[in-house]
Amino acid sequence: MNRFPENELVAELATLQSELQMAFKPNGTTADAVWVFRRLEGLSSEQWDTLTRKHNLRQWLTLPVDGDSLPHLRQFQATLERLAYQTDHDPLTSLANRRAFDRVLDMEVERSKRSKTPLSLAIFDLDDFKRINDTYGHPMGDEVLATFAKKLKATTRRYDLAARFGGEEFALIMAGSGIVKAQRMLDRLLKDFRETVFHGPNGDEFNVTCSVGLTCYKGVVDIETAELLQLADDALYEAKNAGKDQVKVSRLAFAENVPSDTLVHSNEKQFLFGGK
Repeated sequence: MNRFPENELVAELATLQSELQMAFKPNGTTADAVWVFRRLEGLSSEQWDTLTRKHNLRQWLTLPVDGDSLPHLRQFQATLERLAYQTDHDPLTSLANRRAFDRVLDMEVERSKRSKTPLSLAIFDLDDFKRINDTYGHPMGDEVLATFAKKLKATTRRYDLAARFGGEEFALIMAGSGIVKAQRMLDRLLKDFRETVFHGPNGDEFNVTCSVGLTCYKGVVDIETAELLQLADDALYEAKNAGKDQVKVSRLAFAENVPSDTLVHSNEKQFLFGGK
């Protein structure tokens, strides 16, 4: 690196990036875009790779003036893949974020409407989480969140979607699962989590519990994703009020639409039409 002034380059790129961020308008269109070029003589691709790791410059794309561009294009592809992953995933837990969750839930509701197959939705809230942060500190709180996320992910099937809603709230989309199957899985998850022992910074041990609101949709009535979320959220509220550390099932809107001449009472409909 003797021929190249590393510190000057890093300072120049930092200044340029700051200026571009100040000038950038989020509502601009793709027509309002430019490529920024800077010729760097005496800098090899290996040296640039070292600089990107050392100074976090991976947002910059490089291409050689001559020679093989394939390594640079591969680096560019890896950068795009990493950015795409970050767009849809929570950085702490690696679960899907709210943006990805909303997109997938909308698709699964439409799929359920077309195929008349069950779709279960669960919303989780870690009980008394503020007390954990206040007592043991936020790093310990992050460990609890990451541990729950890992256990939640381990219980899911390949076509389920586990997401972090924000804070201590999580969600799970279970395509093809009715109430009975979903509740069995959630009960196992809650048991596993409550039996997990955490160790505070002073060596003291503690456990954490979780409350869950569960609802199900079968595509037989028209419903918006917001209504489905509200049903699960209402069930979560009921679980909290009933003592926490449990799963509560919401009212199943589609079961109420079964004709009354079936002579099935409302509470029996909820069980019979909840599905497996």
